[in-house]
Amino acid sequence: MDPRNLYPKPHPQTAGRVIDGEAILLLAETNEIQVLNEVGSRIFALADGQHSLAAIAAVLTDEYEVDLAQALDDVDAFVRQLVDQRVLILHDQPGTDNG
Repeated sequence: MDPRNLYPKPHPQTAGRVIDGEAILLLAETNEIQVLNEVGSRIFALADGQHSLAAIAAVLTDEYEVDLAQALDDVDAFVRQLVDQRVLILHDQPGTDNG
């Protein structure tokens, strides 16, 4: 499956909120707080299970005037980092619970 067609959404054990453009995340498994920068916060906000990685990259391309190929690479790498930290999970269809 093409990773651009994966749909990220928050991990059920992670609480997060975007305040003044910064995402503040509480990682339940480690009891750590993580703060994301502006772009990371935007990616987290769009990781709602309805936006694919490609759709998130397209939004960033429009909002930050970045090349689409670079945005795709960056979004994919960042989301996978958050998946590894159990902040996000990935699905192969929008709004589903299958992985």
